[in-house]
Amino acid sequence: MYRVLYRKYRPRFFADVVGQSQVTDTLRNELKANRTAHAYLFTGSRGTGKTTCSKILAKAVNCLNPHDGDPCGECEVCKGIDDGSIMDVVEIDAASNNGVDDVRLLREEANFTPANTRYRVYIIDEVHMLSIGAFNALLKTLEEPPAHVIFILATTEVHKLPSTIMSRCQRFDFHRISPQDIAKRLEDVCEKENVTIERDAALLIAGIADGAMRDALSLLDQCMGHDSYITEEIVRKTAGLSDKSHLLALTDAILENNAAEAIDIIGKLHSASKDMARLCEELTEHFRSIMLIKTMKQSRDVLVISESDFEKTKEQSDKLQLSFVIDVIDILQSATEKMLHGVNRRIEMEMTAVKLCVPKESTANTSVLETRISALEEAVKVLRSNPPAQSVKRTGSDSLLSAPIKRPSQEEMEKLRREAVPMTQWPEVVEDIKKYSRTVGSGFEGSTAYISGKYVLVDSSNNICFELLRKPAQRDRMRDSIKRITGKEYKLGRYSYPDEEKSDDALEQLVSDFKSAGVPVEDKNKK
Repeated sequence: MYRVLYRKYRPRFFADVVGQSQVTDTLRNELKANRTAHAYLFTGSRGTGKTTCSKILAKAVNCLNPHDGDPCGECEVCKGIDDGSIMDVVEIDAASNNGVDDVRLLREEANFTPANTRYRVYIIDEVHMLSIGAFNALLKTLEEPPAHVIFILATTEVHKLPSTIMSRCQRFDFHRISPQDIAKRLEDVCEKENVTIERDAALLIAGIADGAMRDALSLLDQCMGHDSYITEEIVRKTAGLSDKSHLLALTDAILENNAAEAIDIIGKLHSASKDMARLCEELTEHFRSIMLIKTMKQSRDVLVISESDFEKTKEQSDKLQLSFVIDVIDILQSATEKMLHGVNRRIEMEMTAVKLCVPKESTANTSVLETRISALEEAVKVLRSNPPAQSVKRTGSDSLLSAPIKRPSQEEMEKLRREAVPMTQWPEVVEDIKKYSRTVGSGFEGSTAYISGKYVLVDSSNNICFELLRKPAQRDRMRDSIKRITGKEYKLGRYSYPDEEKSDDALEQLVSDFKSAGVPVEDKNKK
């Protein structure tokens, strides 16, 4: 019977486990020093080696001839655990055995000494699925098990475990495996299977797998069914991905404001049975690559794409403003969410493409524009009825503003900074922002803030957050988040003001001019 690759090439020793040295090194050292714990908790995303390491550990503690913390793999115990003939190592699926009675049965079995091994090992997979009653029934046994019993709990959702369970275990966190490590492993497997795989194809599989080795090997298995020479094109066809050229062409259409071309590309992809939600996710990932290129000096090390695709993406990034890229990602994420809630995916994708192809000013939120225009109209009425003498010249019936915007002087900035104290609640504010937009919230990662009188002064080496703060809608949301966290209203400012150009947003600039002139402008975004 054919064995799928992820089972055939499952690691048998700690040394074979890829990308989890922080776990395997510690376990091997404990085994060599004979410091084995009675309960372990393995947590991490899918396909990262939790069950594999559990089985290796079960063999290692019972192996008759262990070597350097690893099982020998040749003794009767190791072979018996591998083929399932030794019943002292029990693997339990907590998703289907999650009741109190199941745990009670486990406790009764645990009292019996092992028949063929030194330890009876219980591997409880997806342990977060146990009921509250089952967890309570397991507590005492987990804390003080018989000397011949070892528990290994594995879960992808550790936050669902009671703290009383976690405190009784040695916890090991499994990280997502890097694309480079996955690609190297795929190349090794292909060599053993007499299959040729291109480096770009291996990296593409690694990117799709999102850090999960099992997912990568499963996709490689499918690709090997197509051909013994695996190219990037074969991977894309097997995974149902759009060709990168279509993403580049769609981005070019957005750059050129060519909605007809964008819809034509979407139509061709739809005719080729491409899933529109998947297309939207891929386009989001493409614009994320553009965002990283524009903000990181070493973006090439982060992006898992071919060299030619990187150069083409870099060319497109040079033509786009960072603020526009962030807006596009927000729009695409919103479209993806709508598609997953049952709307017609093709229509939603076409609407999104048209929205992205119109001039940048038109992509702004309509209600925000209406609010700002209403505020301007109100300001004009006030100005005409009671114009400030120092800032307005009369020419017939028209009023012209002449007062420039006053930025804080050096002395004023120094005074604000002298009185400023670190805002300890700033990380909570950033997390609150992420609730309505993870993309916007990520723009404030690494930033700090200070409170000085009625001001919250933001400081960051990343210019993205200041691009966001130049937008009235984002400032209002920021002020709302600050008020929710602190219970107080603050004005926003920068901790330092480097030389920079005046805002290119005409409406925002006009509102600022009115305020500088002493004209009260009602902000109708505030509730």
